[in-house]
Amino acid sequence: MSYHKENLKEQIVEIAWDICKTESWQKVNMRKVAKEAKVSTTAFYRHFKKKDDLKAELMRRGYEIIDEGRKDADTFAGWGAHYIRFGLDYPHIYDLMFGNIDLDMSLYPDLEALHDAAFDEVYLALKPFMPDASKRDIKIKAVNIWTSIHGLVGLLRREVSQGGESKELKWIENNLEDYLKMTTFR
Repeated sequence: MSYHKENLKEQIVEIAWDICKTESWQKVNMRKVAKEAKVSTTAFYRHFKKKDDLKAELMRRGYEIIDEGRKDADTFAGWGAHYIRFGLDYPHIYDLMFGNIDLDMSLYPDLEALHDAAFDEVYLALKPFMPDASKRDIKIKAVNIWTSIHGLVGLLRREVSQGGESKELKWIENNLEDYLKMTTFR
């Protein structure tokens, strides 16, 4: 096997992303990724000292996708809808990002900053809607929205995976921006 490939690190990330996206993080292993990249596991470890480094890279990529959606959204509800769609379109990546409690984020300060920025964007988006509110009250509302959105992703994913027929949840899934406008600022 040859390890002198151009952009091998990016190729490894792409292979791991595809496996995680379609199967789960638990299905990503170094031998499988190295084999698909047609390199030795030694070559893999030249780019990632440990598997957590690769995990952090996949999480980083997920936060970048979420942030791109924020930049492209013209309303707060539009950004929220993008965030929810991310959770529905990339369920295993979403779980890696938000259900992952075994990664020590302090070892990856840039990743921790991306995670914190995702919540901070909710806070910053709320400020104009709550001009007379205290910082504490805005943060409480931001936490409420943050948890509601994550809860909604879970409900919608469960509904889909179990073949549910809830008309209300189907309407919400098909009308995310309208739903968020109806519920977020009341």
